[in-house]
Amino acid sequence: WYNEPVVAGQTIIAFQLERISHSAYPWGFSVEASFSGDPGVFEIDVMGANDDKLANYQKLGTISAATSLVSGKFVGRYDMATNLWPKFVALYMNTFPNSVNTTAQGTR
Repeated sequence: WYNEPVVAGQTIIAFQLERISHSAYPWGFSVEASFSGDPGVFEIDVMGANDDKLANYQKLGTISAATSLVSGKFVGRYDMATNLWPKFVALYMNTFPNSVNTTAQGTR
């Protein structure tokens, strides 16, 4: 999502993670979601799969209003545990009541 309206039940296009070419660098990955205003009570599921087929995606974690918003800045974050090894990652907007624009960014 890039500064666009999102509705509950929408999945972002999956992207493939690649390991950075360095012998000691872990598989760490993070997702940051920012909102143009108050998103209300929301939940974004971070999904992972080894094969890019919808049925293969499993929930790795969540970004939610209850756990992730930084004091009124309307930003949430998920840091993937280093013991998770998905080849593909996608975001699923599970709950999203307010009409504000959303931007999501993945970083390795």
